[in-house]
Amino acid sequence: MKKYFLYLLAVLFLTIAVISGRIAGETAWENEAASEAVSSGLDEIGSILADLLWLQLDRYHHIWMYQGNEWMTATDYLPQLWLIIKLDPSFTEAYIDGGYHLTLNLGHQEEGLGLLQEGVRQCPDNERMHWERLVVLWQSNYYGPRATQEAAWDYMTLVKEKRGLIVDPWNEANASLILKLCFANDSLRRNHMEIADRYGERCDFIRFASRNDLWIQAL
Repeated sequence: MKKYFLYLLAVLFLTIAVISGRIAGETAWENEAASEAVSSGLDEIGSILADLLWLQLDRYHHIWMYQGNEWMTATDYLPQLWLIIKLDPSFTEAYIDGGYHLTLNLGHQEEGLGLLQEGVRQCPDNERMHWERLVVLWQSNYYGPRATQEAAWDYMTLVKEKRGLIVDPWNEANASLILKLCFANDSLRRNHMEIADRYGERCDFIRFASRNDLWIQAL
């Protein structure tokens, strides 16, 4: 009962948000400050509801596994993931979980990769969002090596822009490794093995530099 109450509360909130948004749009010329306050308050409530629904999903996951079910076959929770994203479009974990599950576990590559792409669009500065999309593109190979290469370059560009602020800095080397493997398998590209070797060298250099940084910090 509690599960459905929270779900219905979230749906009710979305309905109120849509109506309030329309009213705010119609009356913005009269009271812009008030409409901004309403919008801010709705965003905050939406974020809180999204967090509660996500915690509920985590509980569902553990119960499903405890009952001996294969998590790779679960589909009941997907509508709730969609609802979480509607409530909070910046909720990266929902994009990542849903995109991975749809693409690699359920075989719905178009929908899953589309969800990950939407996550990148909504969270352009979140390096984990970029990284997880890159990994799923590589593992599924649904759009071919070129799409994976472009995703890796996008990720590495973000790493350079956020130098020193990356949550998982070791993934920069992993991105180079993925590029190495992509080019090694891209036999239609001229000099593909030479390019693969260069990215392999880059991967080794980044890992070597990272180990030295850790050693210096420990002194």
